[in-house]
Amino acid sequence: MSIKSNNQLVGRYLRDTIKELNIKQVTFHALRHSHASYLISRGVAIQYVSERLGHADVSITQQVYSHLLNSLRVKEESKAISLLDDI
Repeated sequence: MSIKSNNQLVGRYLRDTIKELNIKQVTFHALRHSHASYLISRGVAIQYVSERLGHADVSITQQVYSHLLNSLRVKEESKAISLLDDI
């Protein structure tokens, strides 16, 4: 079975399930993006998320999710300053 036909089956299953549950329509791509965003926001390493998404290079993941990485950087900066203040 080709990747395209497998993706079509997954998409069809998702649409049918959404219709059966009578919930808001969402694409598989949107679920994939939400999953990655959630992992990143919870501190999962970008390298792991990149591998999980199947990106050829971590720089692709960094570009797509740079908005989340920037907000995490601010949090990390605050933690580092707090640690240094405790010395």
